[in-house]
Amino acid sequence: MEQQENSTDQNEPLDAILDAAVDAMVISDEQGRILRFNRAAQGLFGYTEEDMAGRNVTALMPEPDRGRHAQYMSRYLSGGTPAIIGLGREVTGLHASGKTMPMHLSVGEIRGSGEARFVAIIRDLSEAKATEKEVRELETHLAHADRLVVLGELTAGIAHEINQPLTAIAAFADAGARLIGSRHPEAQEELEAICRRVSEQARRAGDVVSRLRRLARKGAIAKSAHDIEELVGNVLLLFGHELKSSGVDLVTEFEPNLPLMHLDEIQIQQVIVNLIKNSIDSLNAAGSTQPRVKVRVQISGSQVDILVSDNGPGVPGEQRTHLFEPFYTTKPHGVGLGLSICKNIAVAHGGNLSYEPSQSGGALFRLSLPLAYIG
Repeated sequence: MEQQENSTDQNEPLDAILDAAVDAMVISDEQGRILRFNRAAQGLFGYTEEDMAGRNVTALMPEPDRGRHAQYMSRYLSGGTPAIIGLGREVTGLHASGKTMPMHLSVGEIRGSGEARFVAIIRDLSEAKATEKEVRELETHLAHADRLVVLGELTAGIAHEINQPLTAIAAFADAGARLIGSRHPEAQEELEAICRRVSEQARRAGDVVSRLRRLARKGAIAKSAHDIEELVGNVLLLFGHELKSSGVDLVTEFEPNLPLMHLDEIQIQQVIVNLIKNSIDSLNAAGSTQPRVKVRVQISGSQVDILVSDNGPGVPGEQRTHLFEPFYTTKPHGVGLGLSICKNIAVAHGGNLSYEPSQSGGALFRLSLPLAYIG
């Protein structure tokens, strides 16, 4: 009787710890039978301690972890590499209702008690995951809004790009109409040539509209294989009129045999558009003589670097540490989200966006993207 009372006394500190713990705690033996199931675990899984006493911990796991648990335990007890014991990782738990939930699980062995005992400490990640999803959705909305702002600033150039082929189409159509009534033998050949030109110019205008629609598209990140030289080239077409009207010279340099890249075409184009637009704005504001923007694409080890540089004034030292901070801007009417969004896009692709002074004395932004596929 006295031995039983001593055992009860010894359990009191453990009971107090288990009941006070904010995280769910489950103690089990080496066969996986549940010995203790604290209050937080009861709230998390929807079972009482009486429900779970003696049941196997696999009742709290969905497949495939349920079927693999015995194998993991056998490997650990025989001295093999632990799959989770002594390590913490994200797993999926199974509620009494059958609903699954994301959790962080860490398992440790309780030593010195004869037969092996294990304590699992479990934290519900449902709220954190929901918050992460909301943040990702907000980032997507902000990126889309930023694209629309930049496209709005390029309206004059875009209108020019579309107006040129439309003007040509109208001129060719007038010429064709005059030839219809002609009896010259060459008229038929000329009409055929005019129809080809009309078709080419219509496709040219359609390509501009298609590029704009893609850039204005709203949606989550969607990666697929793309020719990086073609992707960059399509961006540069948007700047034709603006470069000409501002007198800025554009230089491009592509390393030969660039591989296909797995990325979100629209988001990477958004980064490049922002960087080129910032360079042009900086050159115009500084009144640079012989202003030049250079776009170079090169392989650097395990990544591809897209470098956008100019020969403008560059970024003063005190401003460089704030460049990628949200709402930081040096433009009179800027919002300060462009570079911050671009940095997030680069990181979401497993890469980075950084600044360094250009050798020509201006600014150089380096967009680095991994060659290996990032899902």
